Amino acid sequence: MTDRNLMIVKIVSTILVGIALIISGIEFYNHRNFQEPVVIGPGVTSVKTLGDYYTPLKGTINDTNIYIIDSGVPGGTALVIGRSHPEEPATNLAAKILVENASLSKGRLIVAITANQSASRVTRPGDAYPMYYTIETPWGESKYRMGDRWSSPLDSWPDPETYVHYPSGQLLAYMDIRNFNRTWPGRENGMITEQTNYAFMNLIREEGVDVSHRSPRRLSLSTLSKQSILPIEGRGHCRVGDQRYHFN
Repeated sequence: MTDRNLMIVKIVSTILVGIALIISGIEFYNHRNFQEPVVIGPGVTSVKTLGDYYTPLKGTINDTNIYIIDSGVPGGTALVIGRSHPEEPATNLAAKILVENASLSKGRLIVAITANQSASRVTRPGDAYPMYYTIETPWGESKYRMGDRWSSPLDSWPDPETYVHYPSGQLLAYMDIRNFNRTWPGRENGMITEQTNYAFMNLIREEGVDVSHRSPRRLSLSTLSKQSILPIEGRGHCRVGDQRYHFN
């Protein structure tokens, strides 16, 4: 191959790589900025953001919406947290169904559709994960982002060599500092995922969420989301469509 031909190959290869980078960059940008519509149901009485419970989180990627459904009748307060692992679609869909459809006869229901916004805006194409998934509905096709288990490195970097969990001191894999389910109860001056957990702990305290570690004796909201925090007594009722649920 002559020097001229070699130069042509290099130029063409550079152009092709550049085109591939531009196309992939556009796809990643669109995924990160894709907005999922939420139709706020008639039961929702107020909408806050997580930054209302921890000011440094205000305006950041993880300043997620907090939907409050208040029956106006004294009772228990339940918290449903969806999308702590955004590559598990069932949790955010369950939380979204509650926000759009639930009505209460007693007590309060607080819902975070996407607990970890950062992790919902990055995916795992190298592991054959799609960037989006769709669901057919009577009103047309609904489109959702497929996320990742860990917050995006764009929002949390660098990772430590070993993640030392606070306050237990347990040694975990380096990327678990970006894993919402590994950073409870959070840390005020930690990385963004730890701060997100810290804000949720503030929410639990300030809103008086009733927390129980015992197994429920009746059908509970944990059937809708495995990441629910449930009231300590059966003091609330929730209706979703034709189904009525007790808070246990």
